[in-house]
Amino acid sequence: MFFEFKFWHFLLNQRELTDRMAGSAMKGFRWRIAGLFISAAVLYALMNMWGIGTRDLTPIAVSGAEGTFALRRILSLASAILWSVIYTAFHVYAVAFILHKLTSAGYRKLVVLQLFVTAILLLEKAIVFAVFLVSGAAAPVSPLSFGPLALTFMTYPPLIYLFNQLSIGTALVVAYQFRFIRLLLPEAGRGLLWILLGLQVLMALAVSLYGMVPAEQLFTELFGGGAAVE
Repeated sequence: MFFEFKFWHFLLNQRELTDRMAGSAMKGFRWRIAGLFISAAVLYALMNMWGIGTRDLTPIAVSGAEGTFALRRILSLASAILWSVIYTAFHVYAVAFILHKLTSAGYRKLVVLQLFVTAILLLEKAIVFAVFLVSGAAAPVSPLSFGPLALTFMTYPPLIYLFNQLSIGTALVVAYQFRFIRLLLPEAGRGLLWILLGLQVLMALAVSLYGMVPAEQLFTELFGGGAAVE
């Protein structure tokens, strides 16, 4: 038997979804995955075109090197779209695999879970982006995270980046994952909650360390053909 996968319907009806997955195959799930990747690419491209993450391009624009600036702008946009693909694939497939190994829940069912989780994370990014658009300025930390609080009493960038990754979206993700996996594995107890919290902290730490790496500059140097070298 088959059932039609409807994102908005099953987003808040986890029990119905897990019950249907137990005895039926899904239709339309691949299209929802494709839509998620496309949505992520569009969001990251819009943020990049608006100027988020492009601070390193300002000196080039001021210098008047139009050719170099145009090339760097294109490469910056390409790196943003590439990162959206990596980000989405990691959260959908890699995190599902990690949870599969940690909890013994079915991998394919966890991929379905992570589709919703990744959508929640992207929605949070879209809300933050909308706030920046309305205010007319971007901030190095998310207003929906502990980043602004960390800025008030911390000066060590990695710790600020770490707290910036712990947000309202993170809390929603943990709650959503916990309930979904509990429906798949009713015997799972408090240990599952600690696993999910620990995984989020580890990922936040990894992202905070990545934030210290000049990824855009490295991407440009690798694929820019040395255009910036005189």
